[in-house]
This record gives sequence, C-alpha cells and structure tokens, in this order.
Amino acid sequence: MEGQKFLKVTSILMIIGGIIGAIAGTIVILGIGALLALADDAQGSGLFYASSIIMIVVSIIQFIAGIKGVGACSAPAKAASCIKWGVIVAVLTVISMIIGLIGGGEFNLINIVLNLLVPGLYIYGAIQLKDVVNK
Repeated sequence: MEGQKFLKVTSILMIIGGIIGAIAGTIVILGIGALLALADDAQGSGLFYASSIIMIVVSIIQFIAGIKGVGACSAPAKAASCIKWGVIVAVLTVISMIIGLIGGGEFNLINIVLNLLVPGLYIYGAIQLKDVVNK
C-alpha cells in the first residue's frame, strides 16, 4: 500500500527520537540543576527549565505518535489521527525552539529543518496512507 512503508519508517524514527529526546531532556534538567548549585545564581534559569520540560513533553508525544503510526500501518483507517499527532509534534517542536531562542539561543535554519524533517515526513506518509484508504 502506498504510504504504508513510508509511515512505518518515519514512525520508527519518531519512536527512537522520542526515547532519545526524553532521556536527553532529563539529563538537561539535571545539568541545569547542577549548574545552578555551583553558580548560586538562579536568574534566567526559568526559560531553560521551560524549554527542557517542553522538550520532554514533545518527546513523549513523539513516542506516542510513533506507536500510533506503526499501528496505523496495519489499520490504515487510523491514518487520519496520525496526521493530527504529527501536527501536534511539529507545533510543539517549533514552540520549544522559540523558547530556546528567547532564552538566548541562536537562530539556525538547518536546526529548524532537521527538527521538523521527521514529523513532516510522518505527516506526509500518513496523508498518503489516508488517501489510499479514501480511494
């Protein structure tokens, strides 16, 4: 079926990315705590914590979306919900990047493209699978 393999590959990538992102977000929160303990200055740390928490939430949602995508490969009628999950992941990723920029990060177009590549391809695969079901 058209889009089925595409969705399956991107779903697996989202599962892997979700696991890695959740672990990395936890490490970042612990690192921020360690730096604050050493610096004795908590000024401006709120944005770092917010960005890290959003990163963990996005990673968990990305993991769920990946699992739903793998399930949709065997039941193509679920492809419409995968589109919604993919959009949620993409929007939250953009929000996390904006908070990172507000907190003093640098604007990097390559970073934006790479962060939105897998969710974008996931949505594309879900749309292909949905179109096949609707024909």
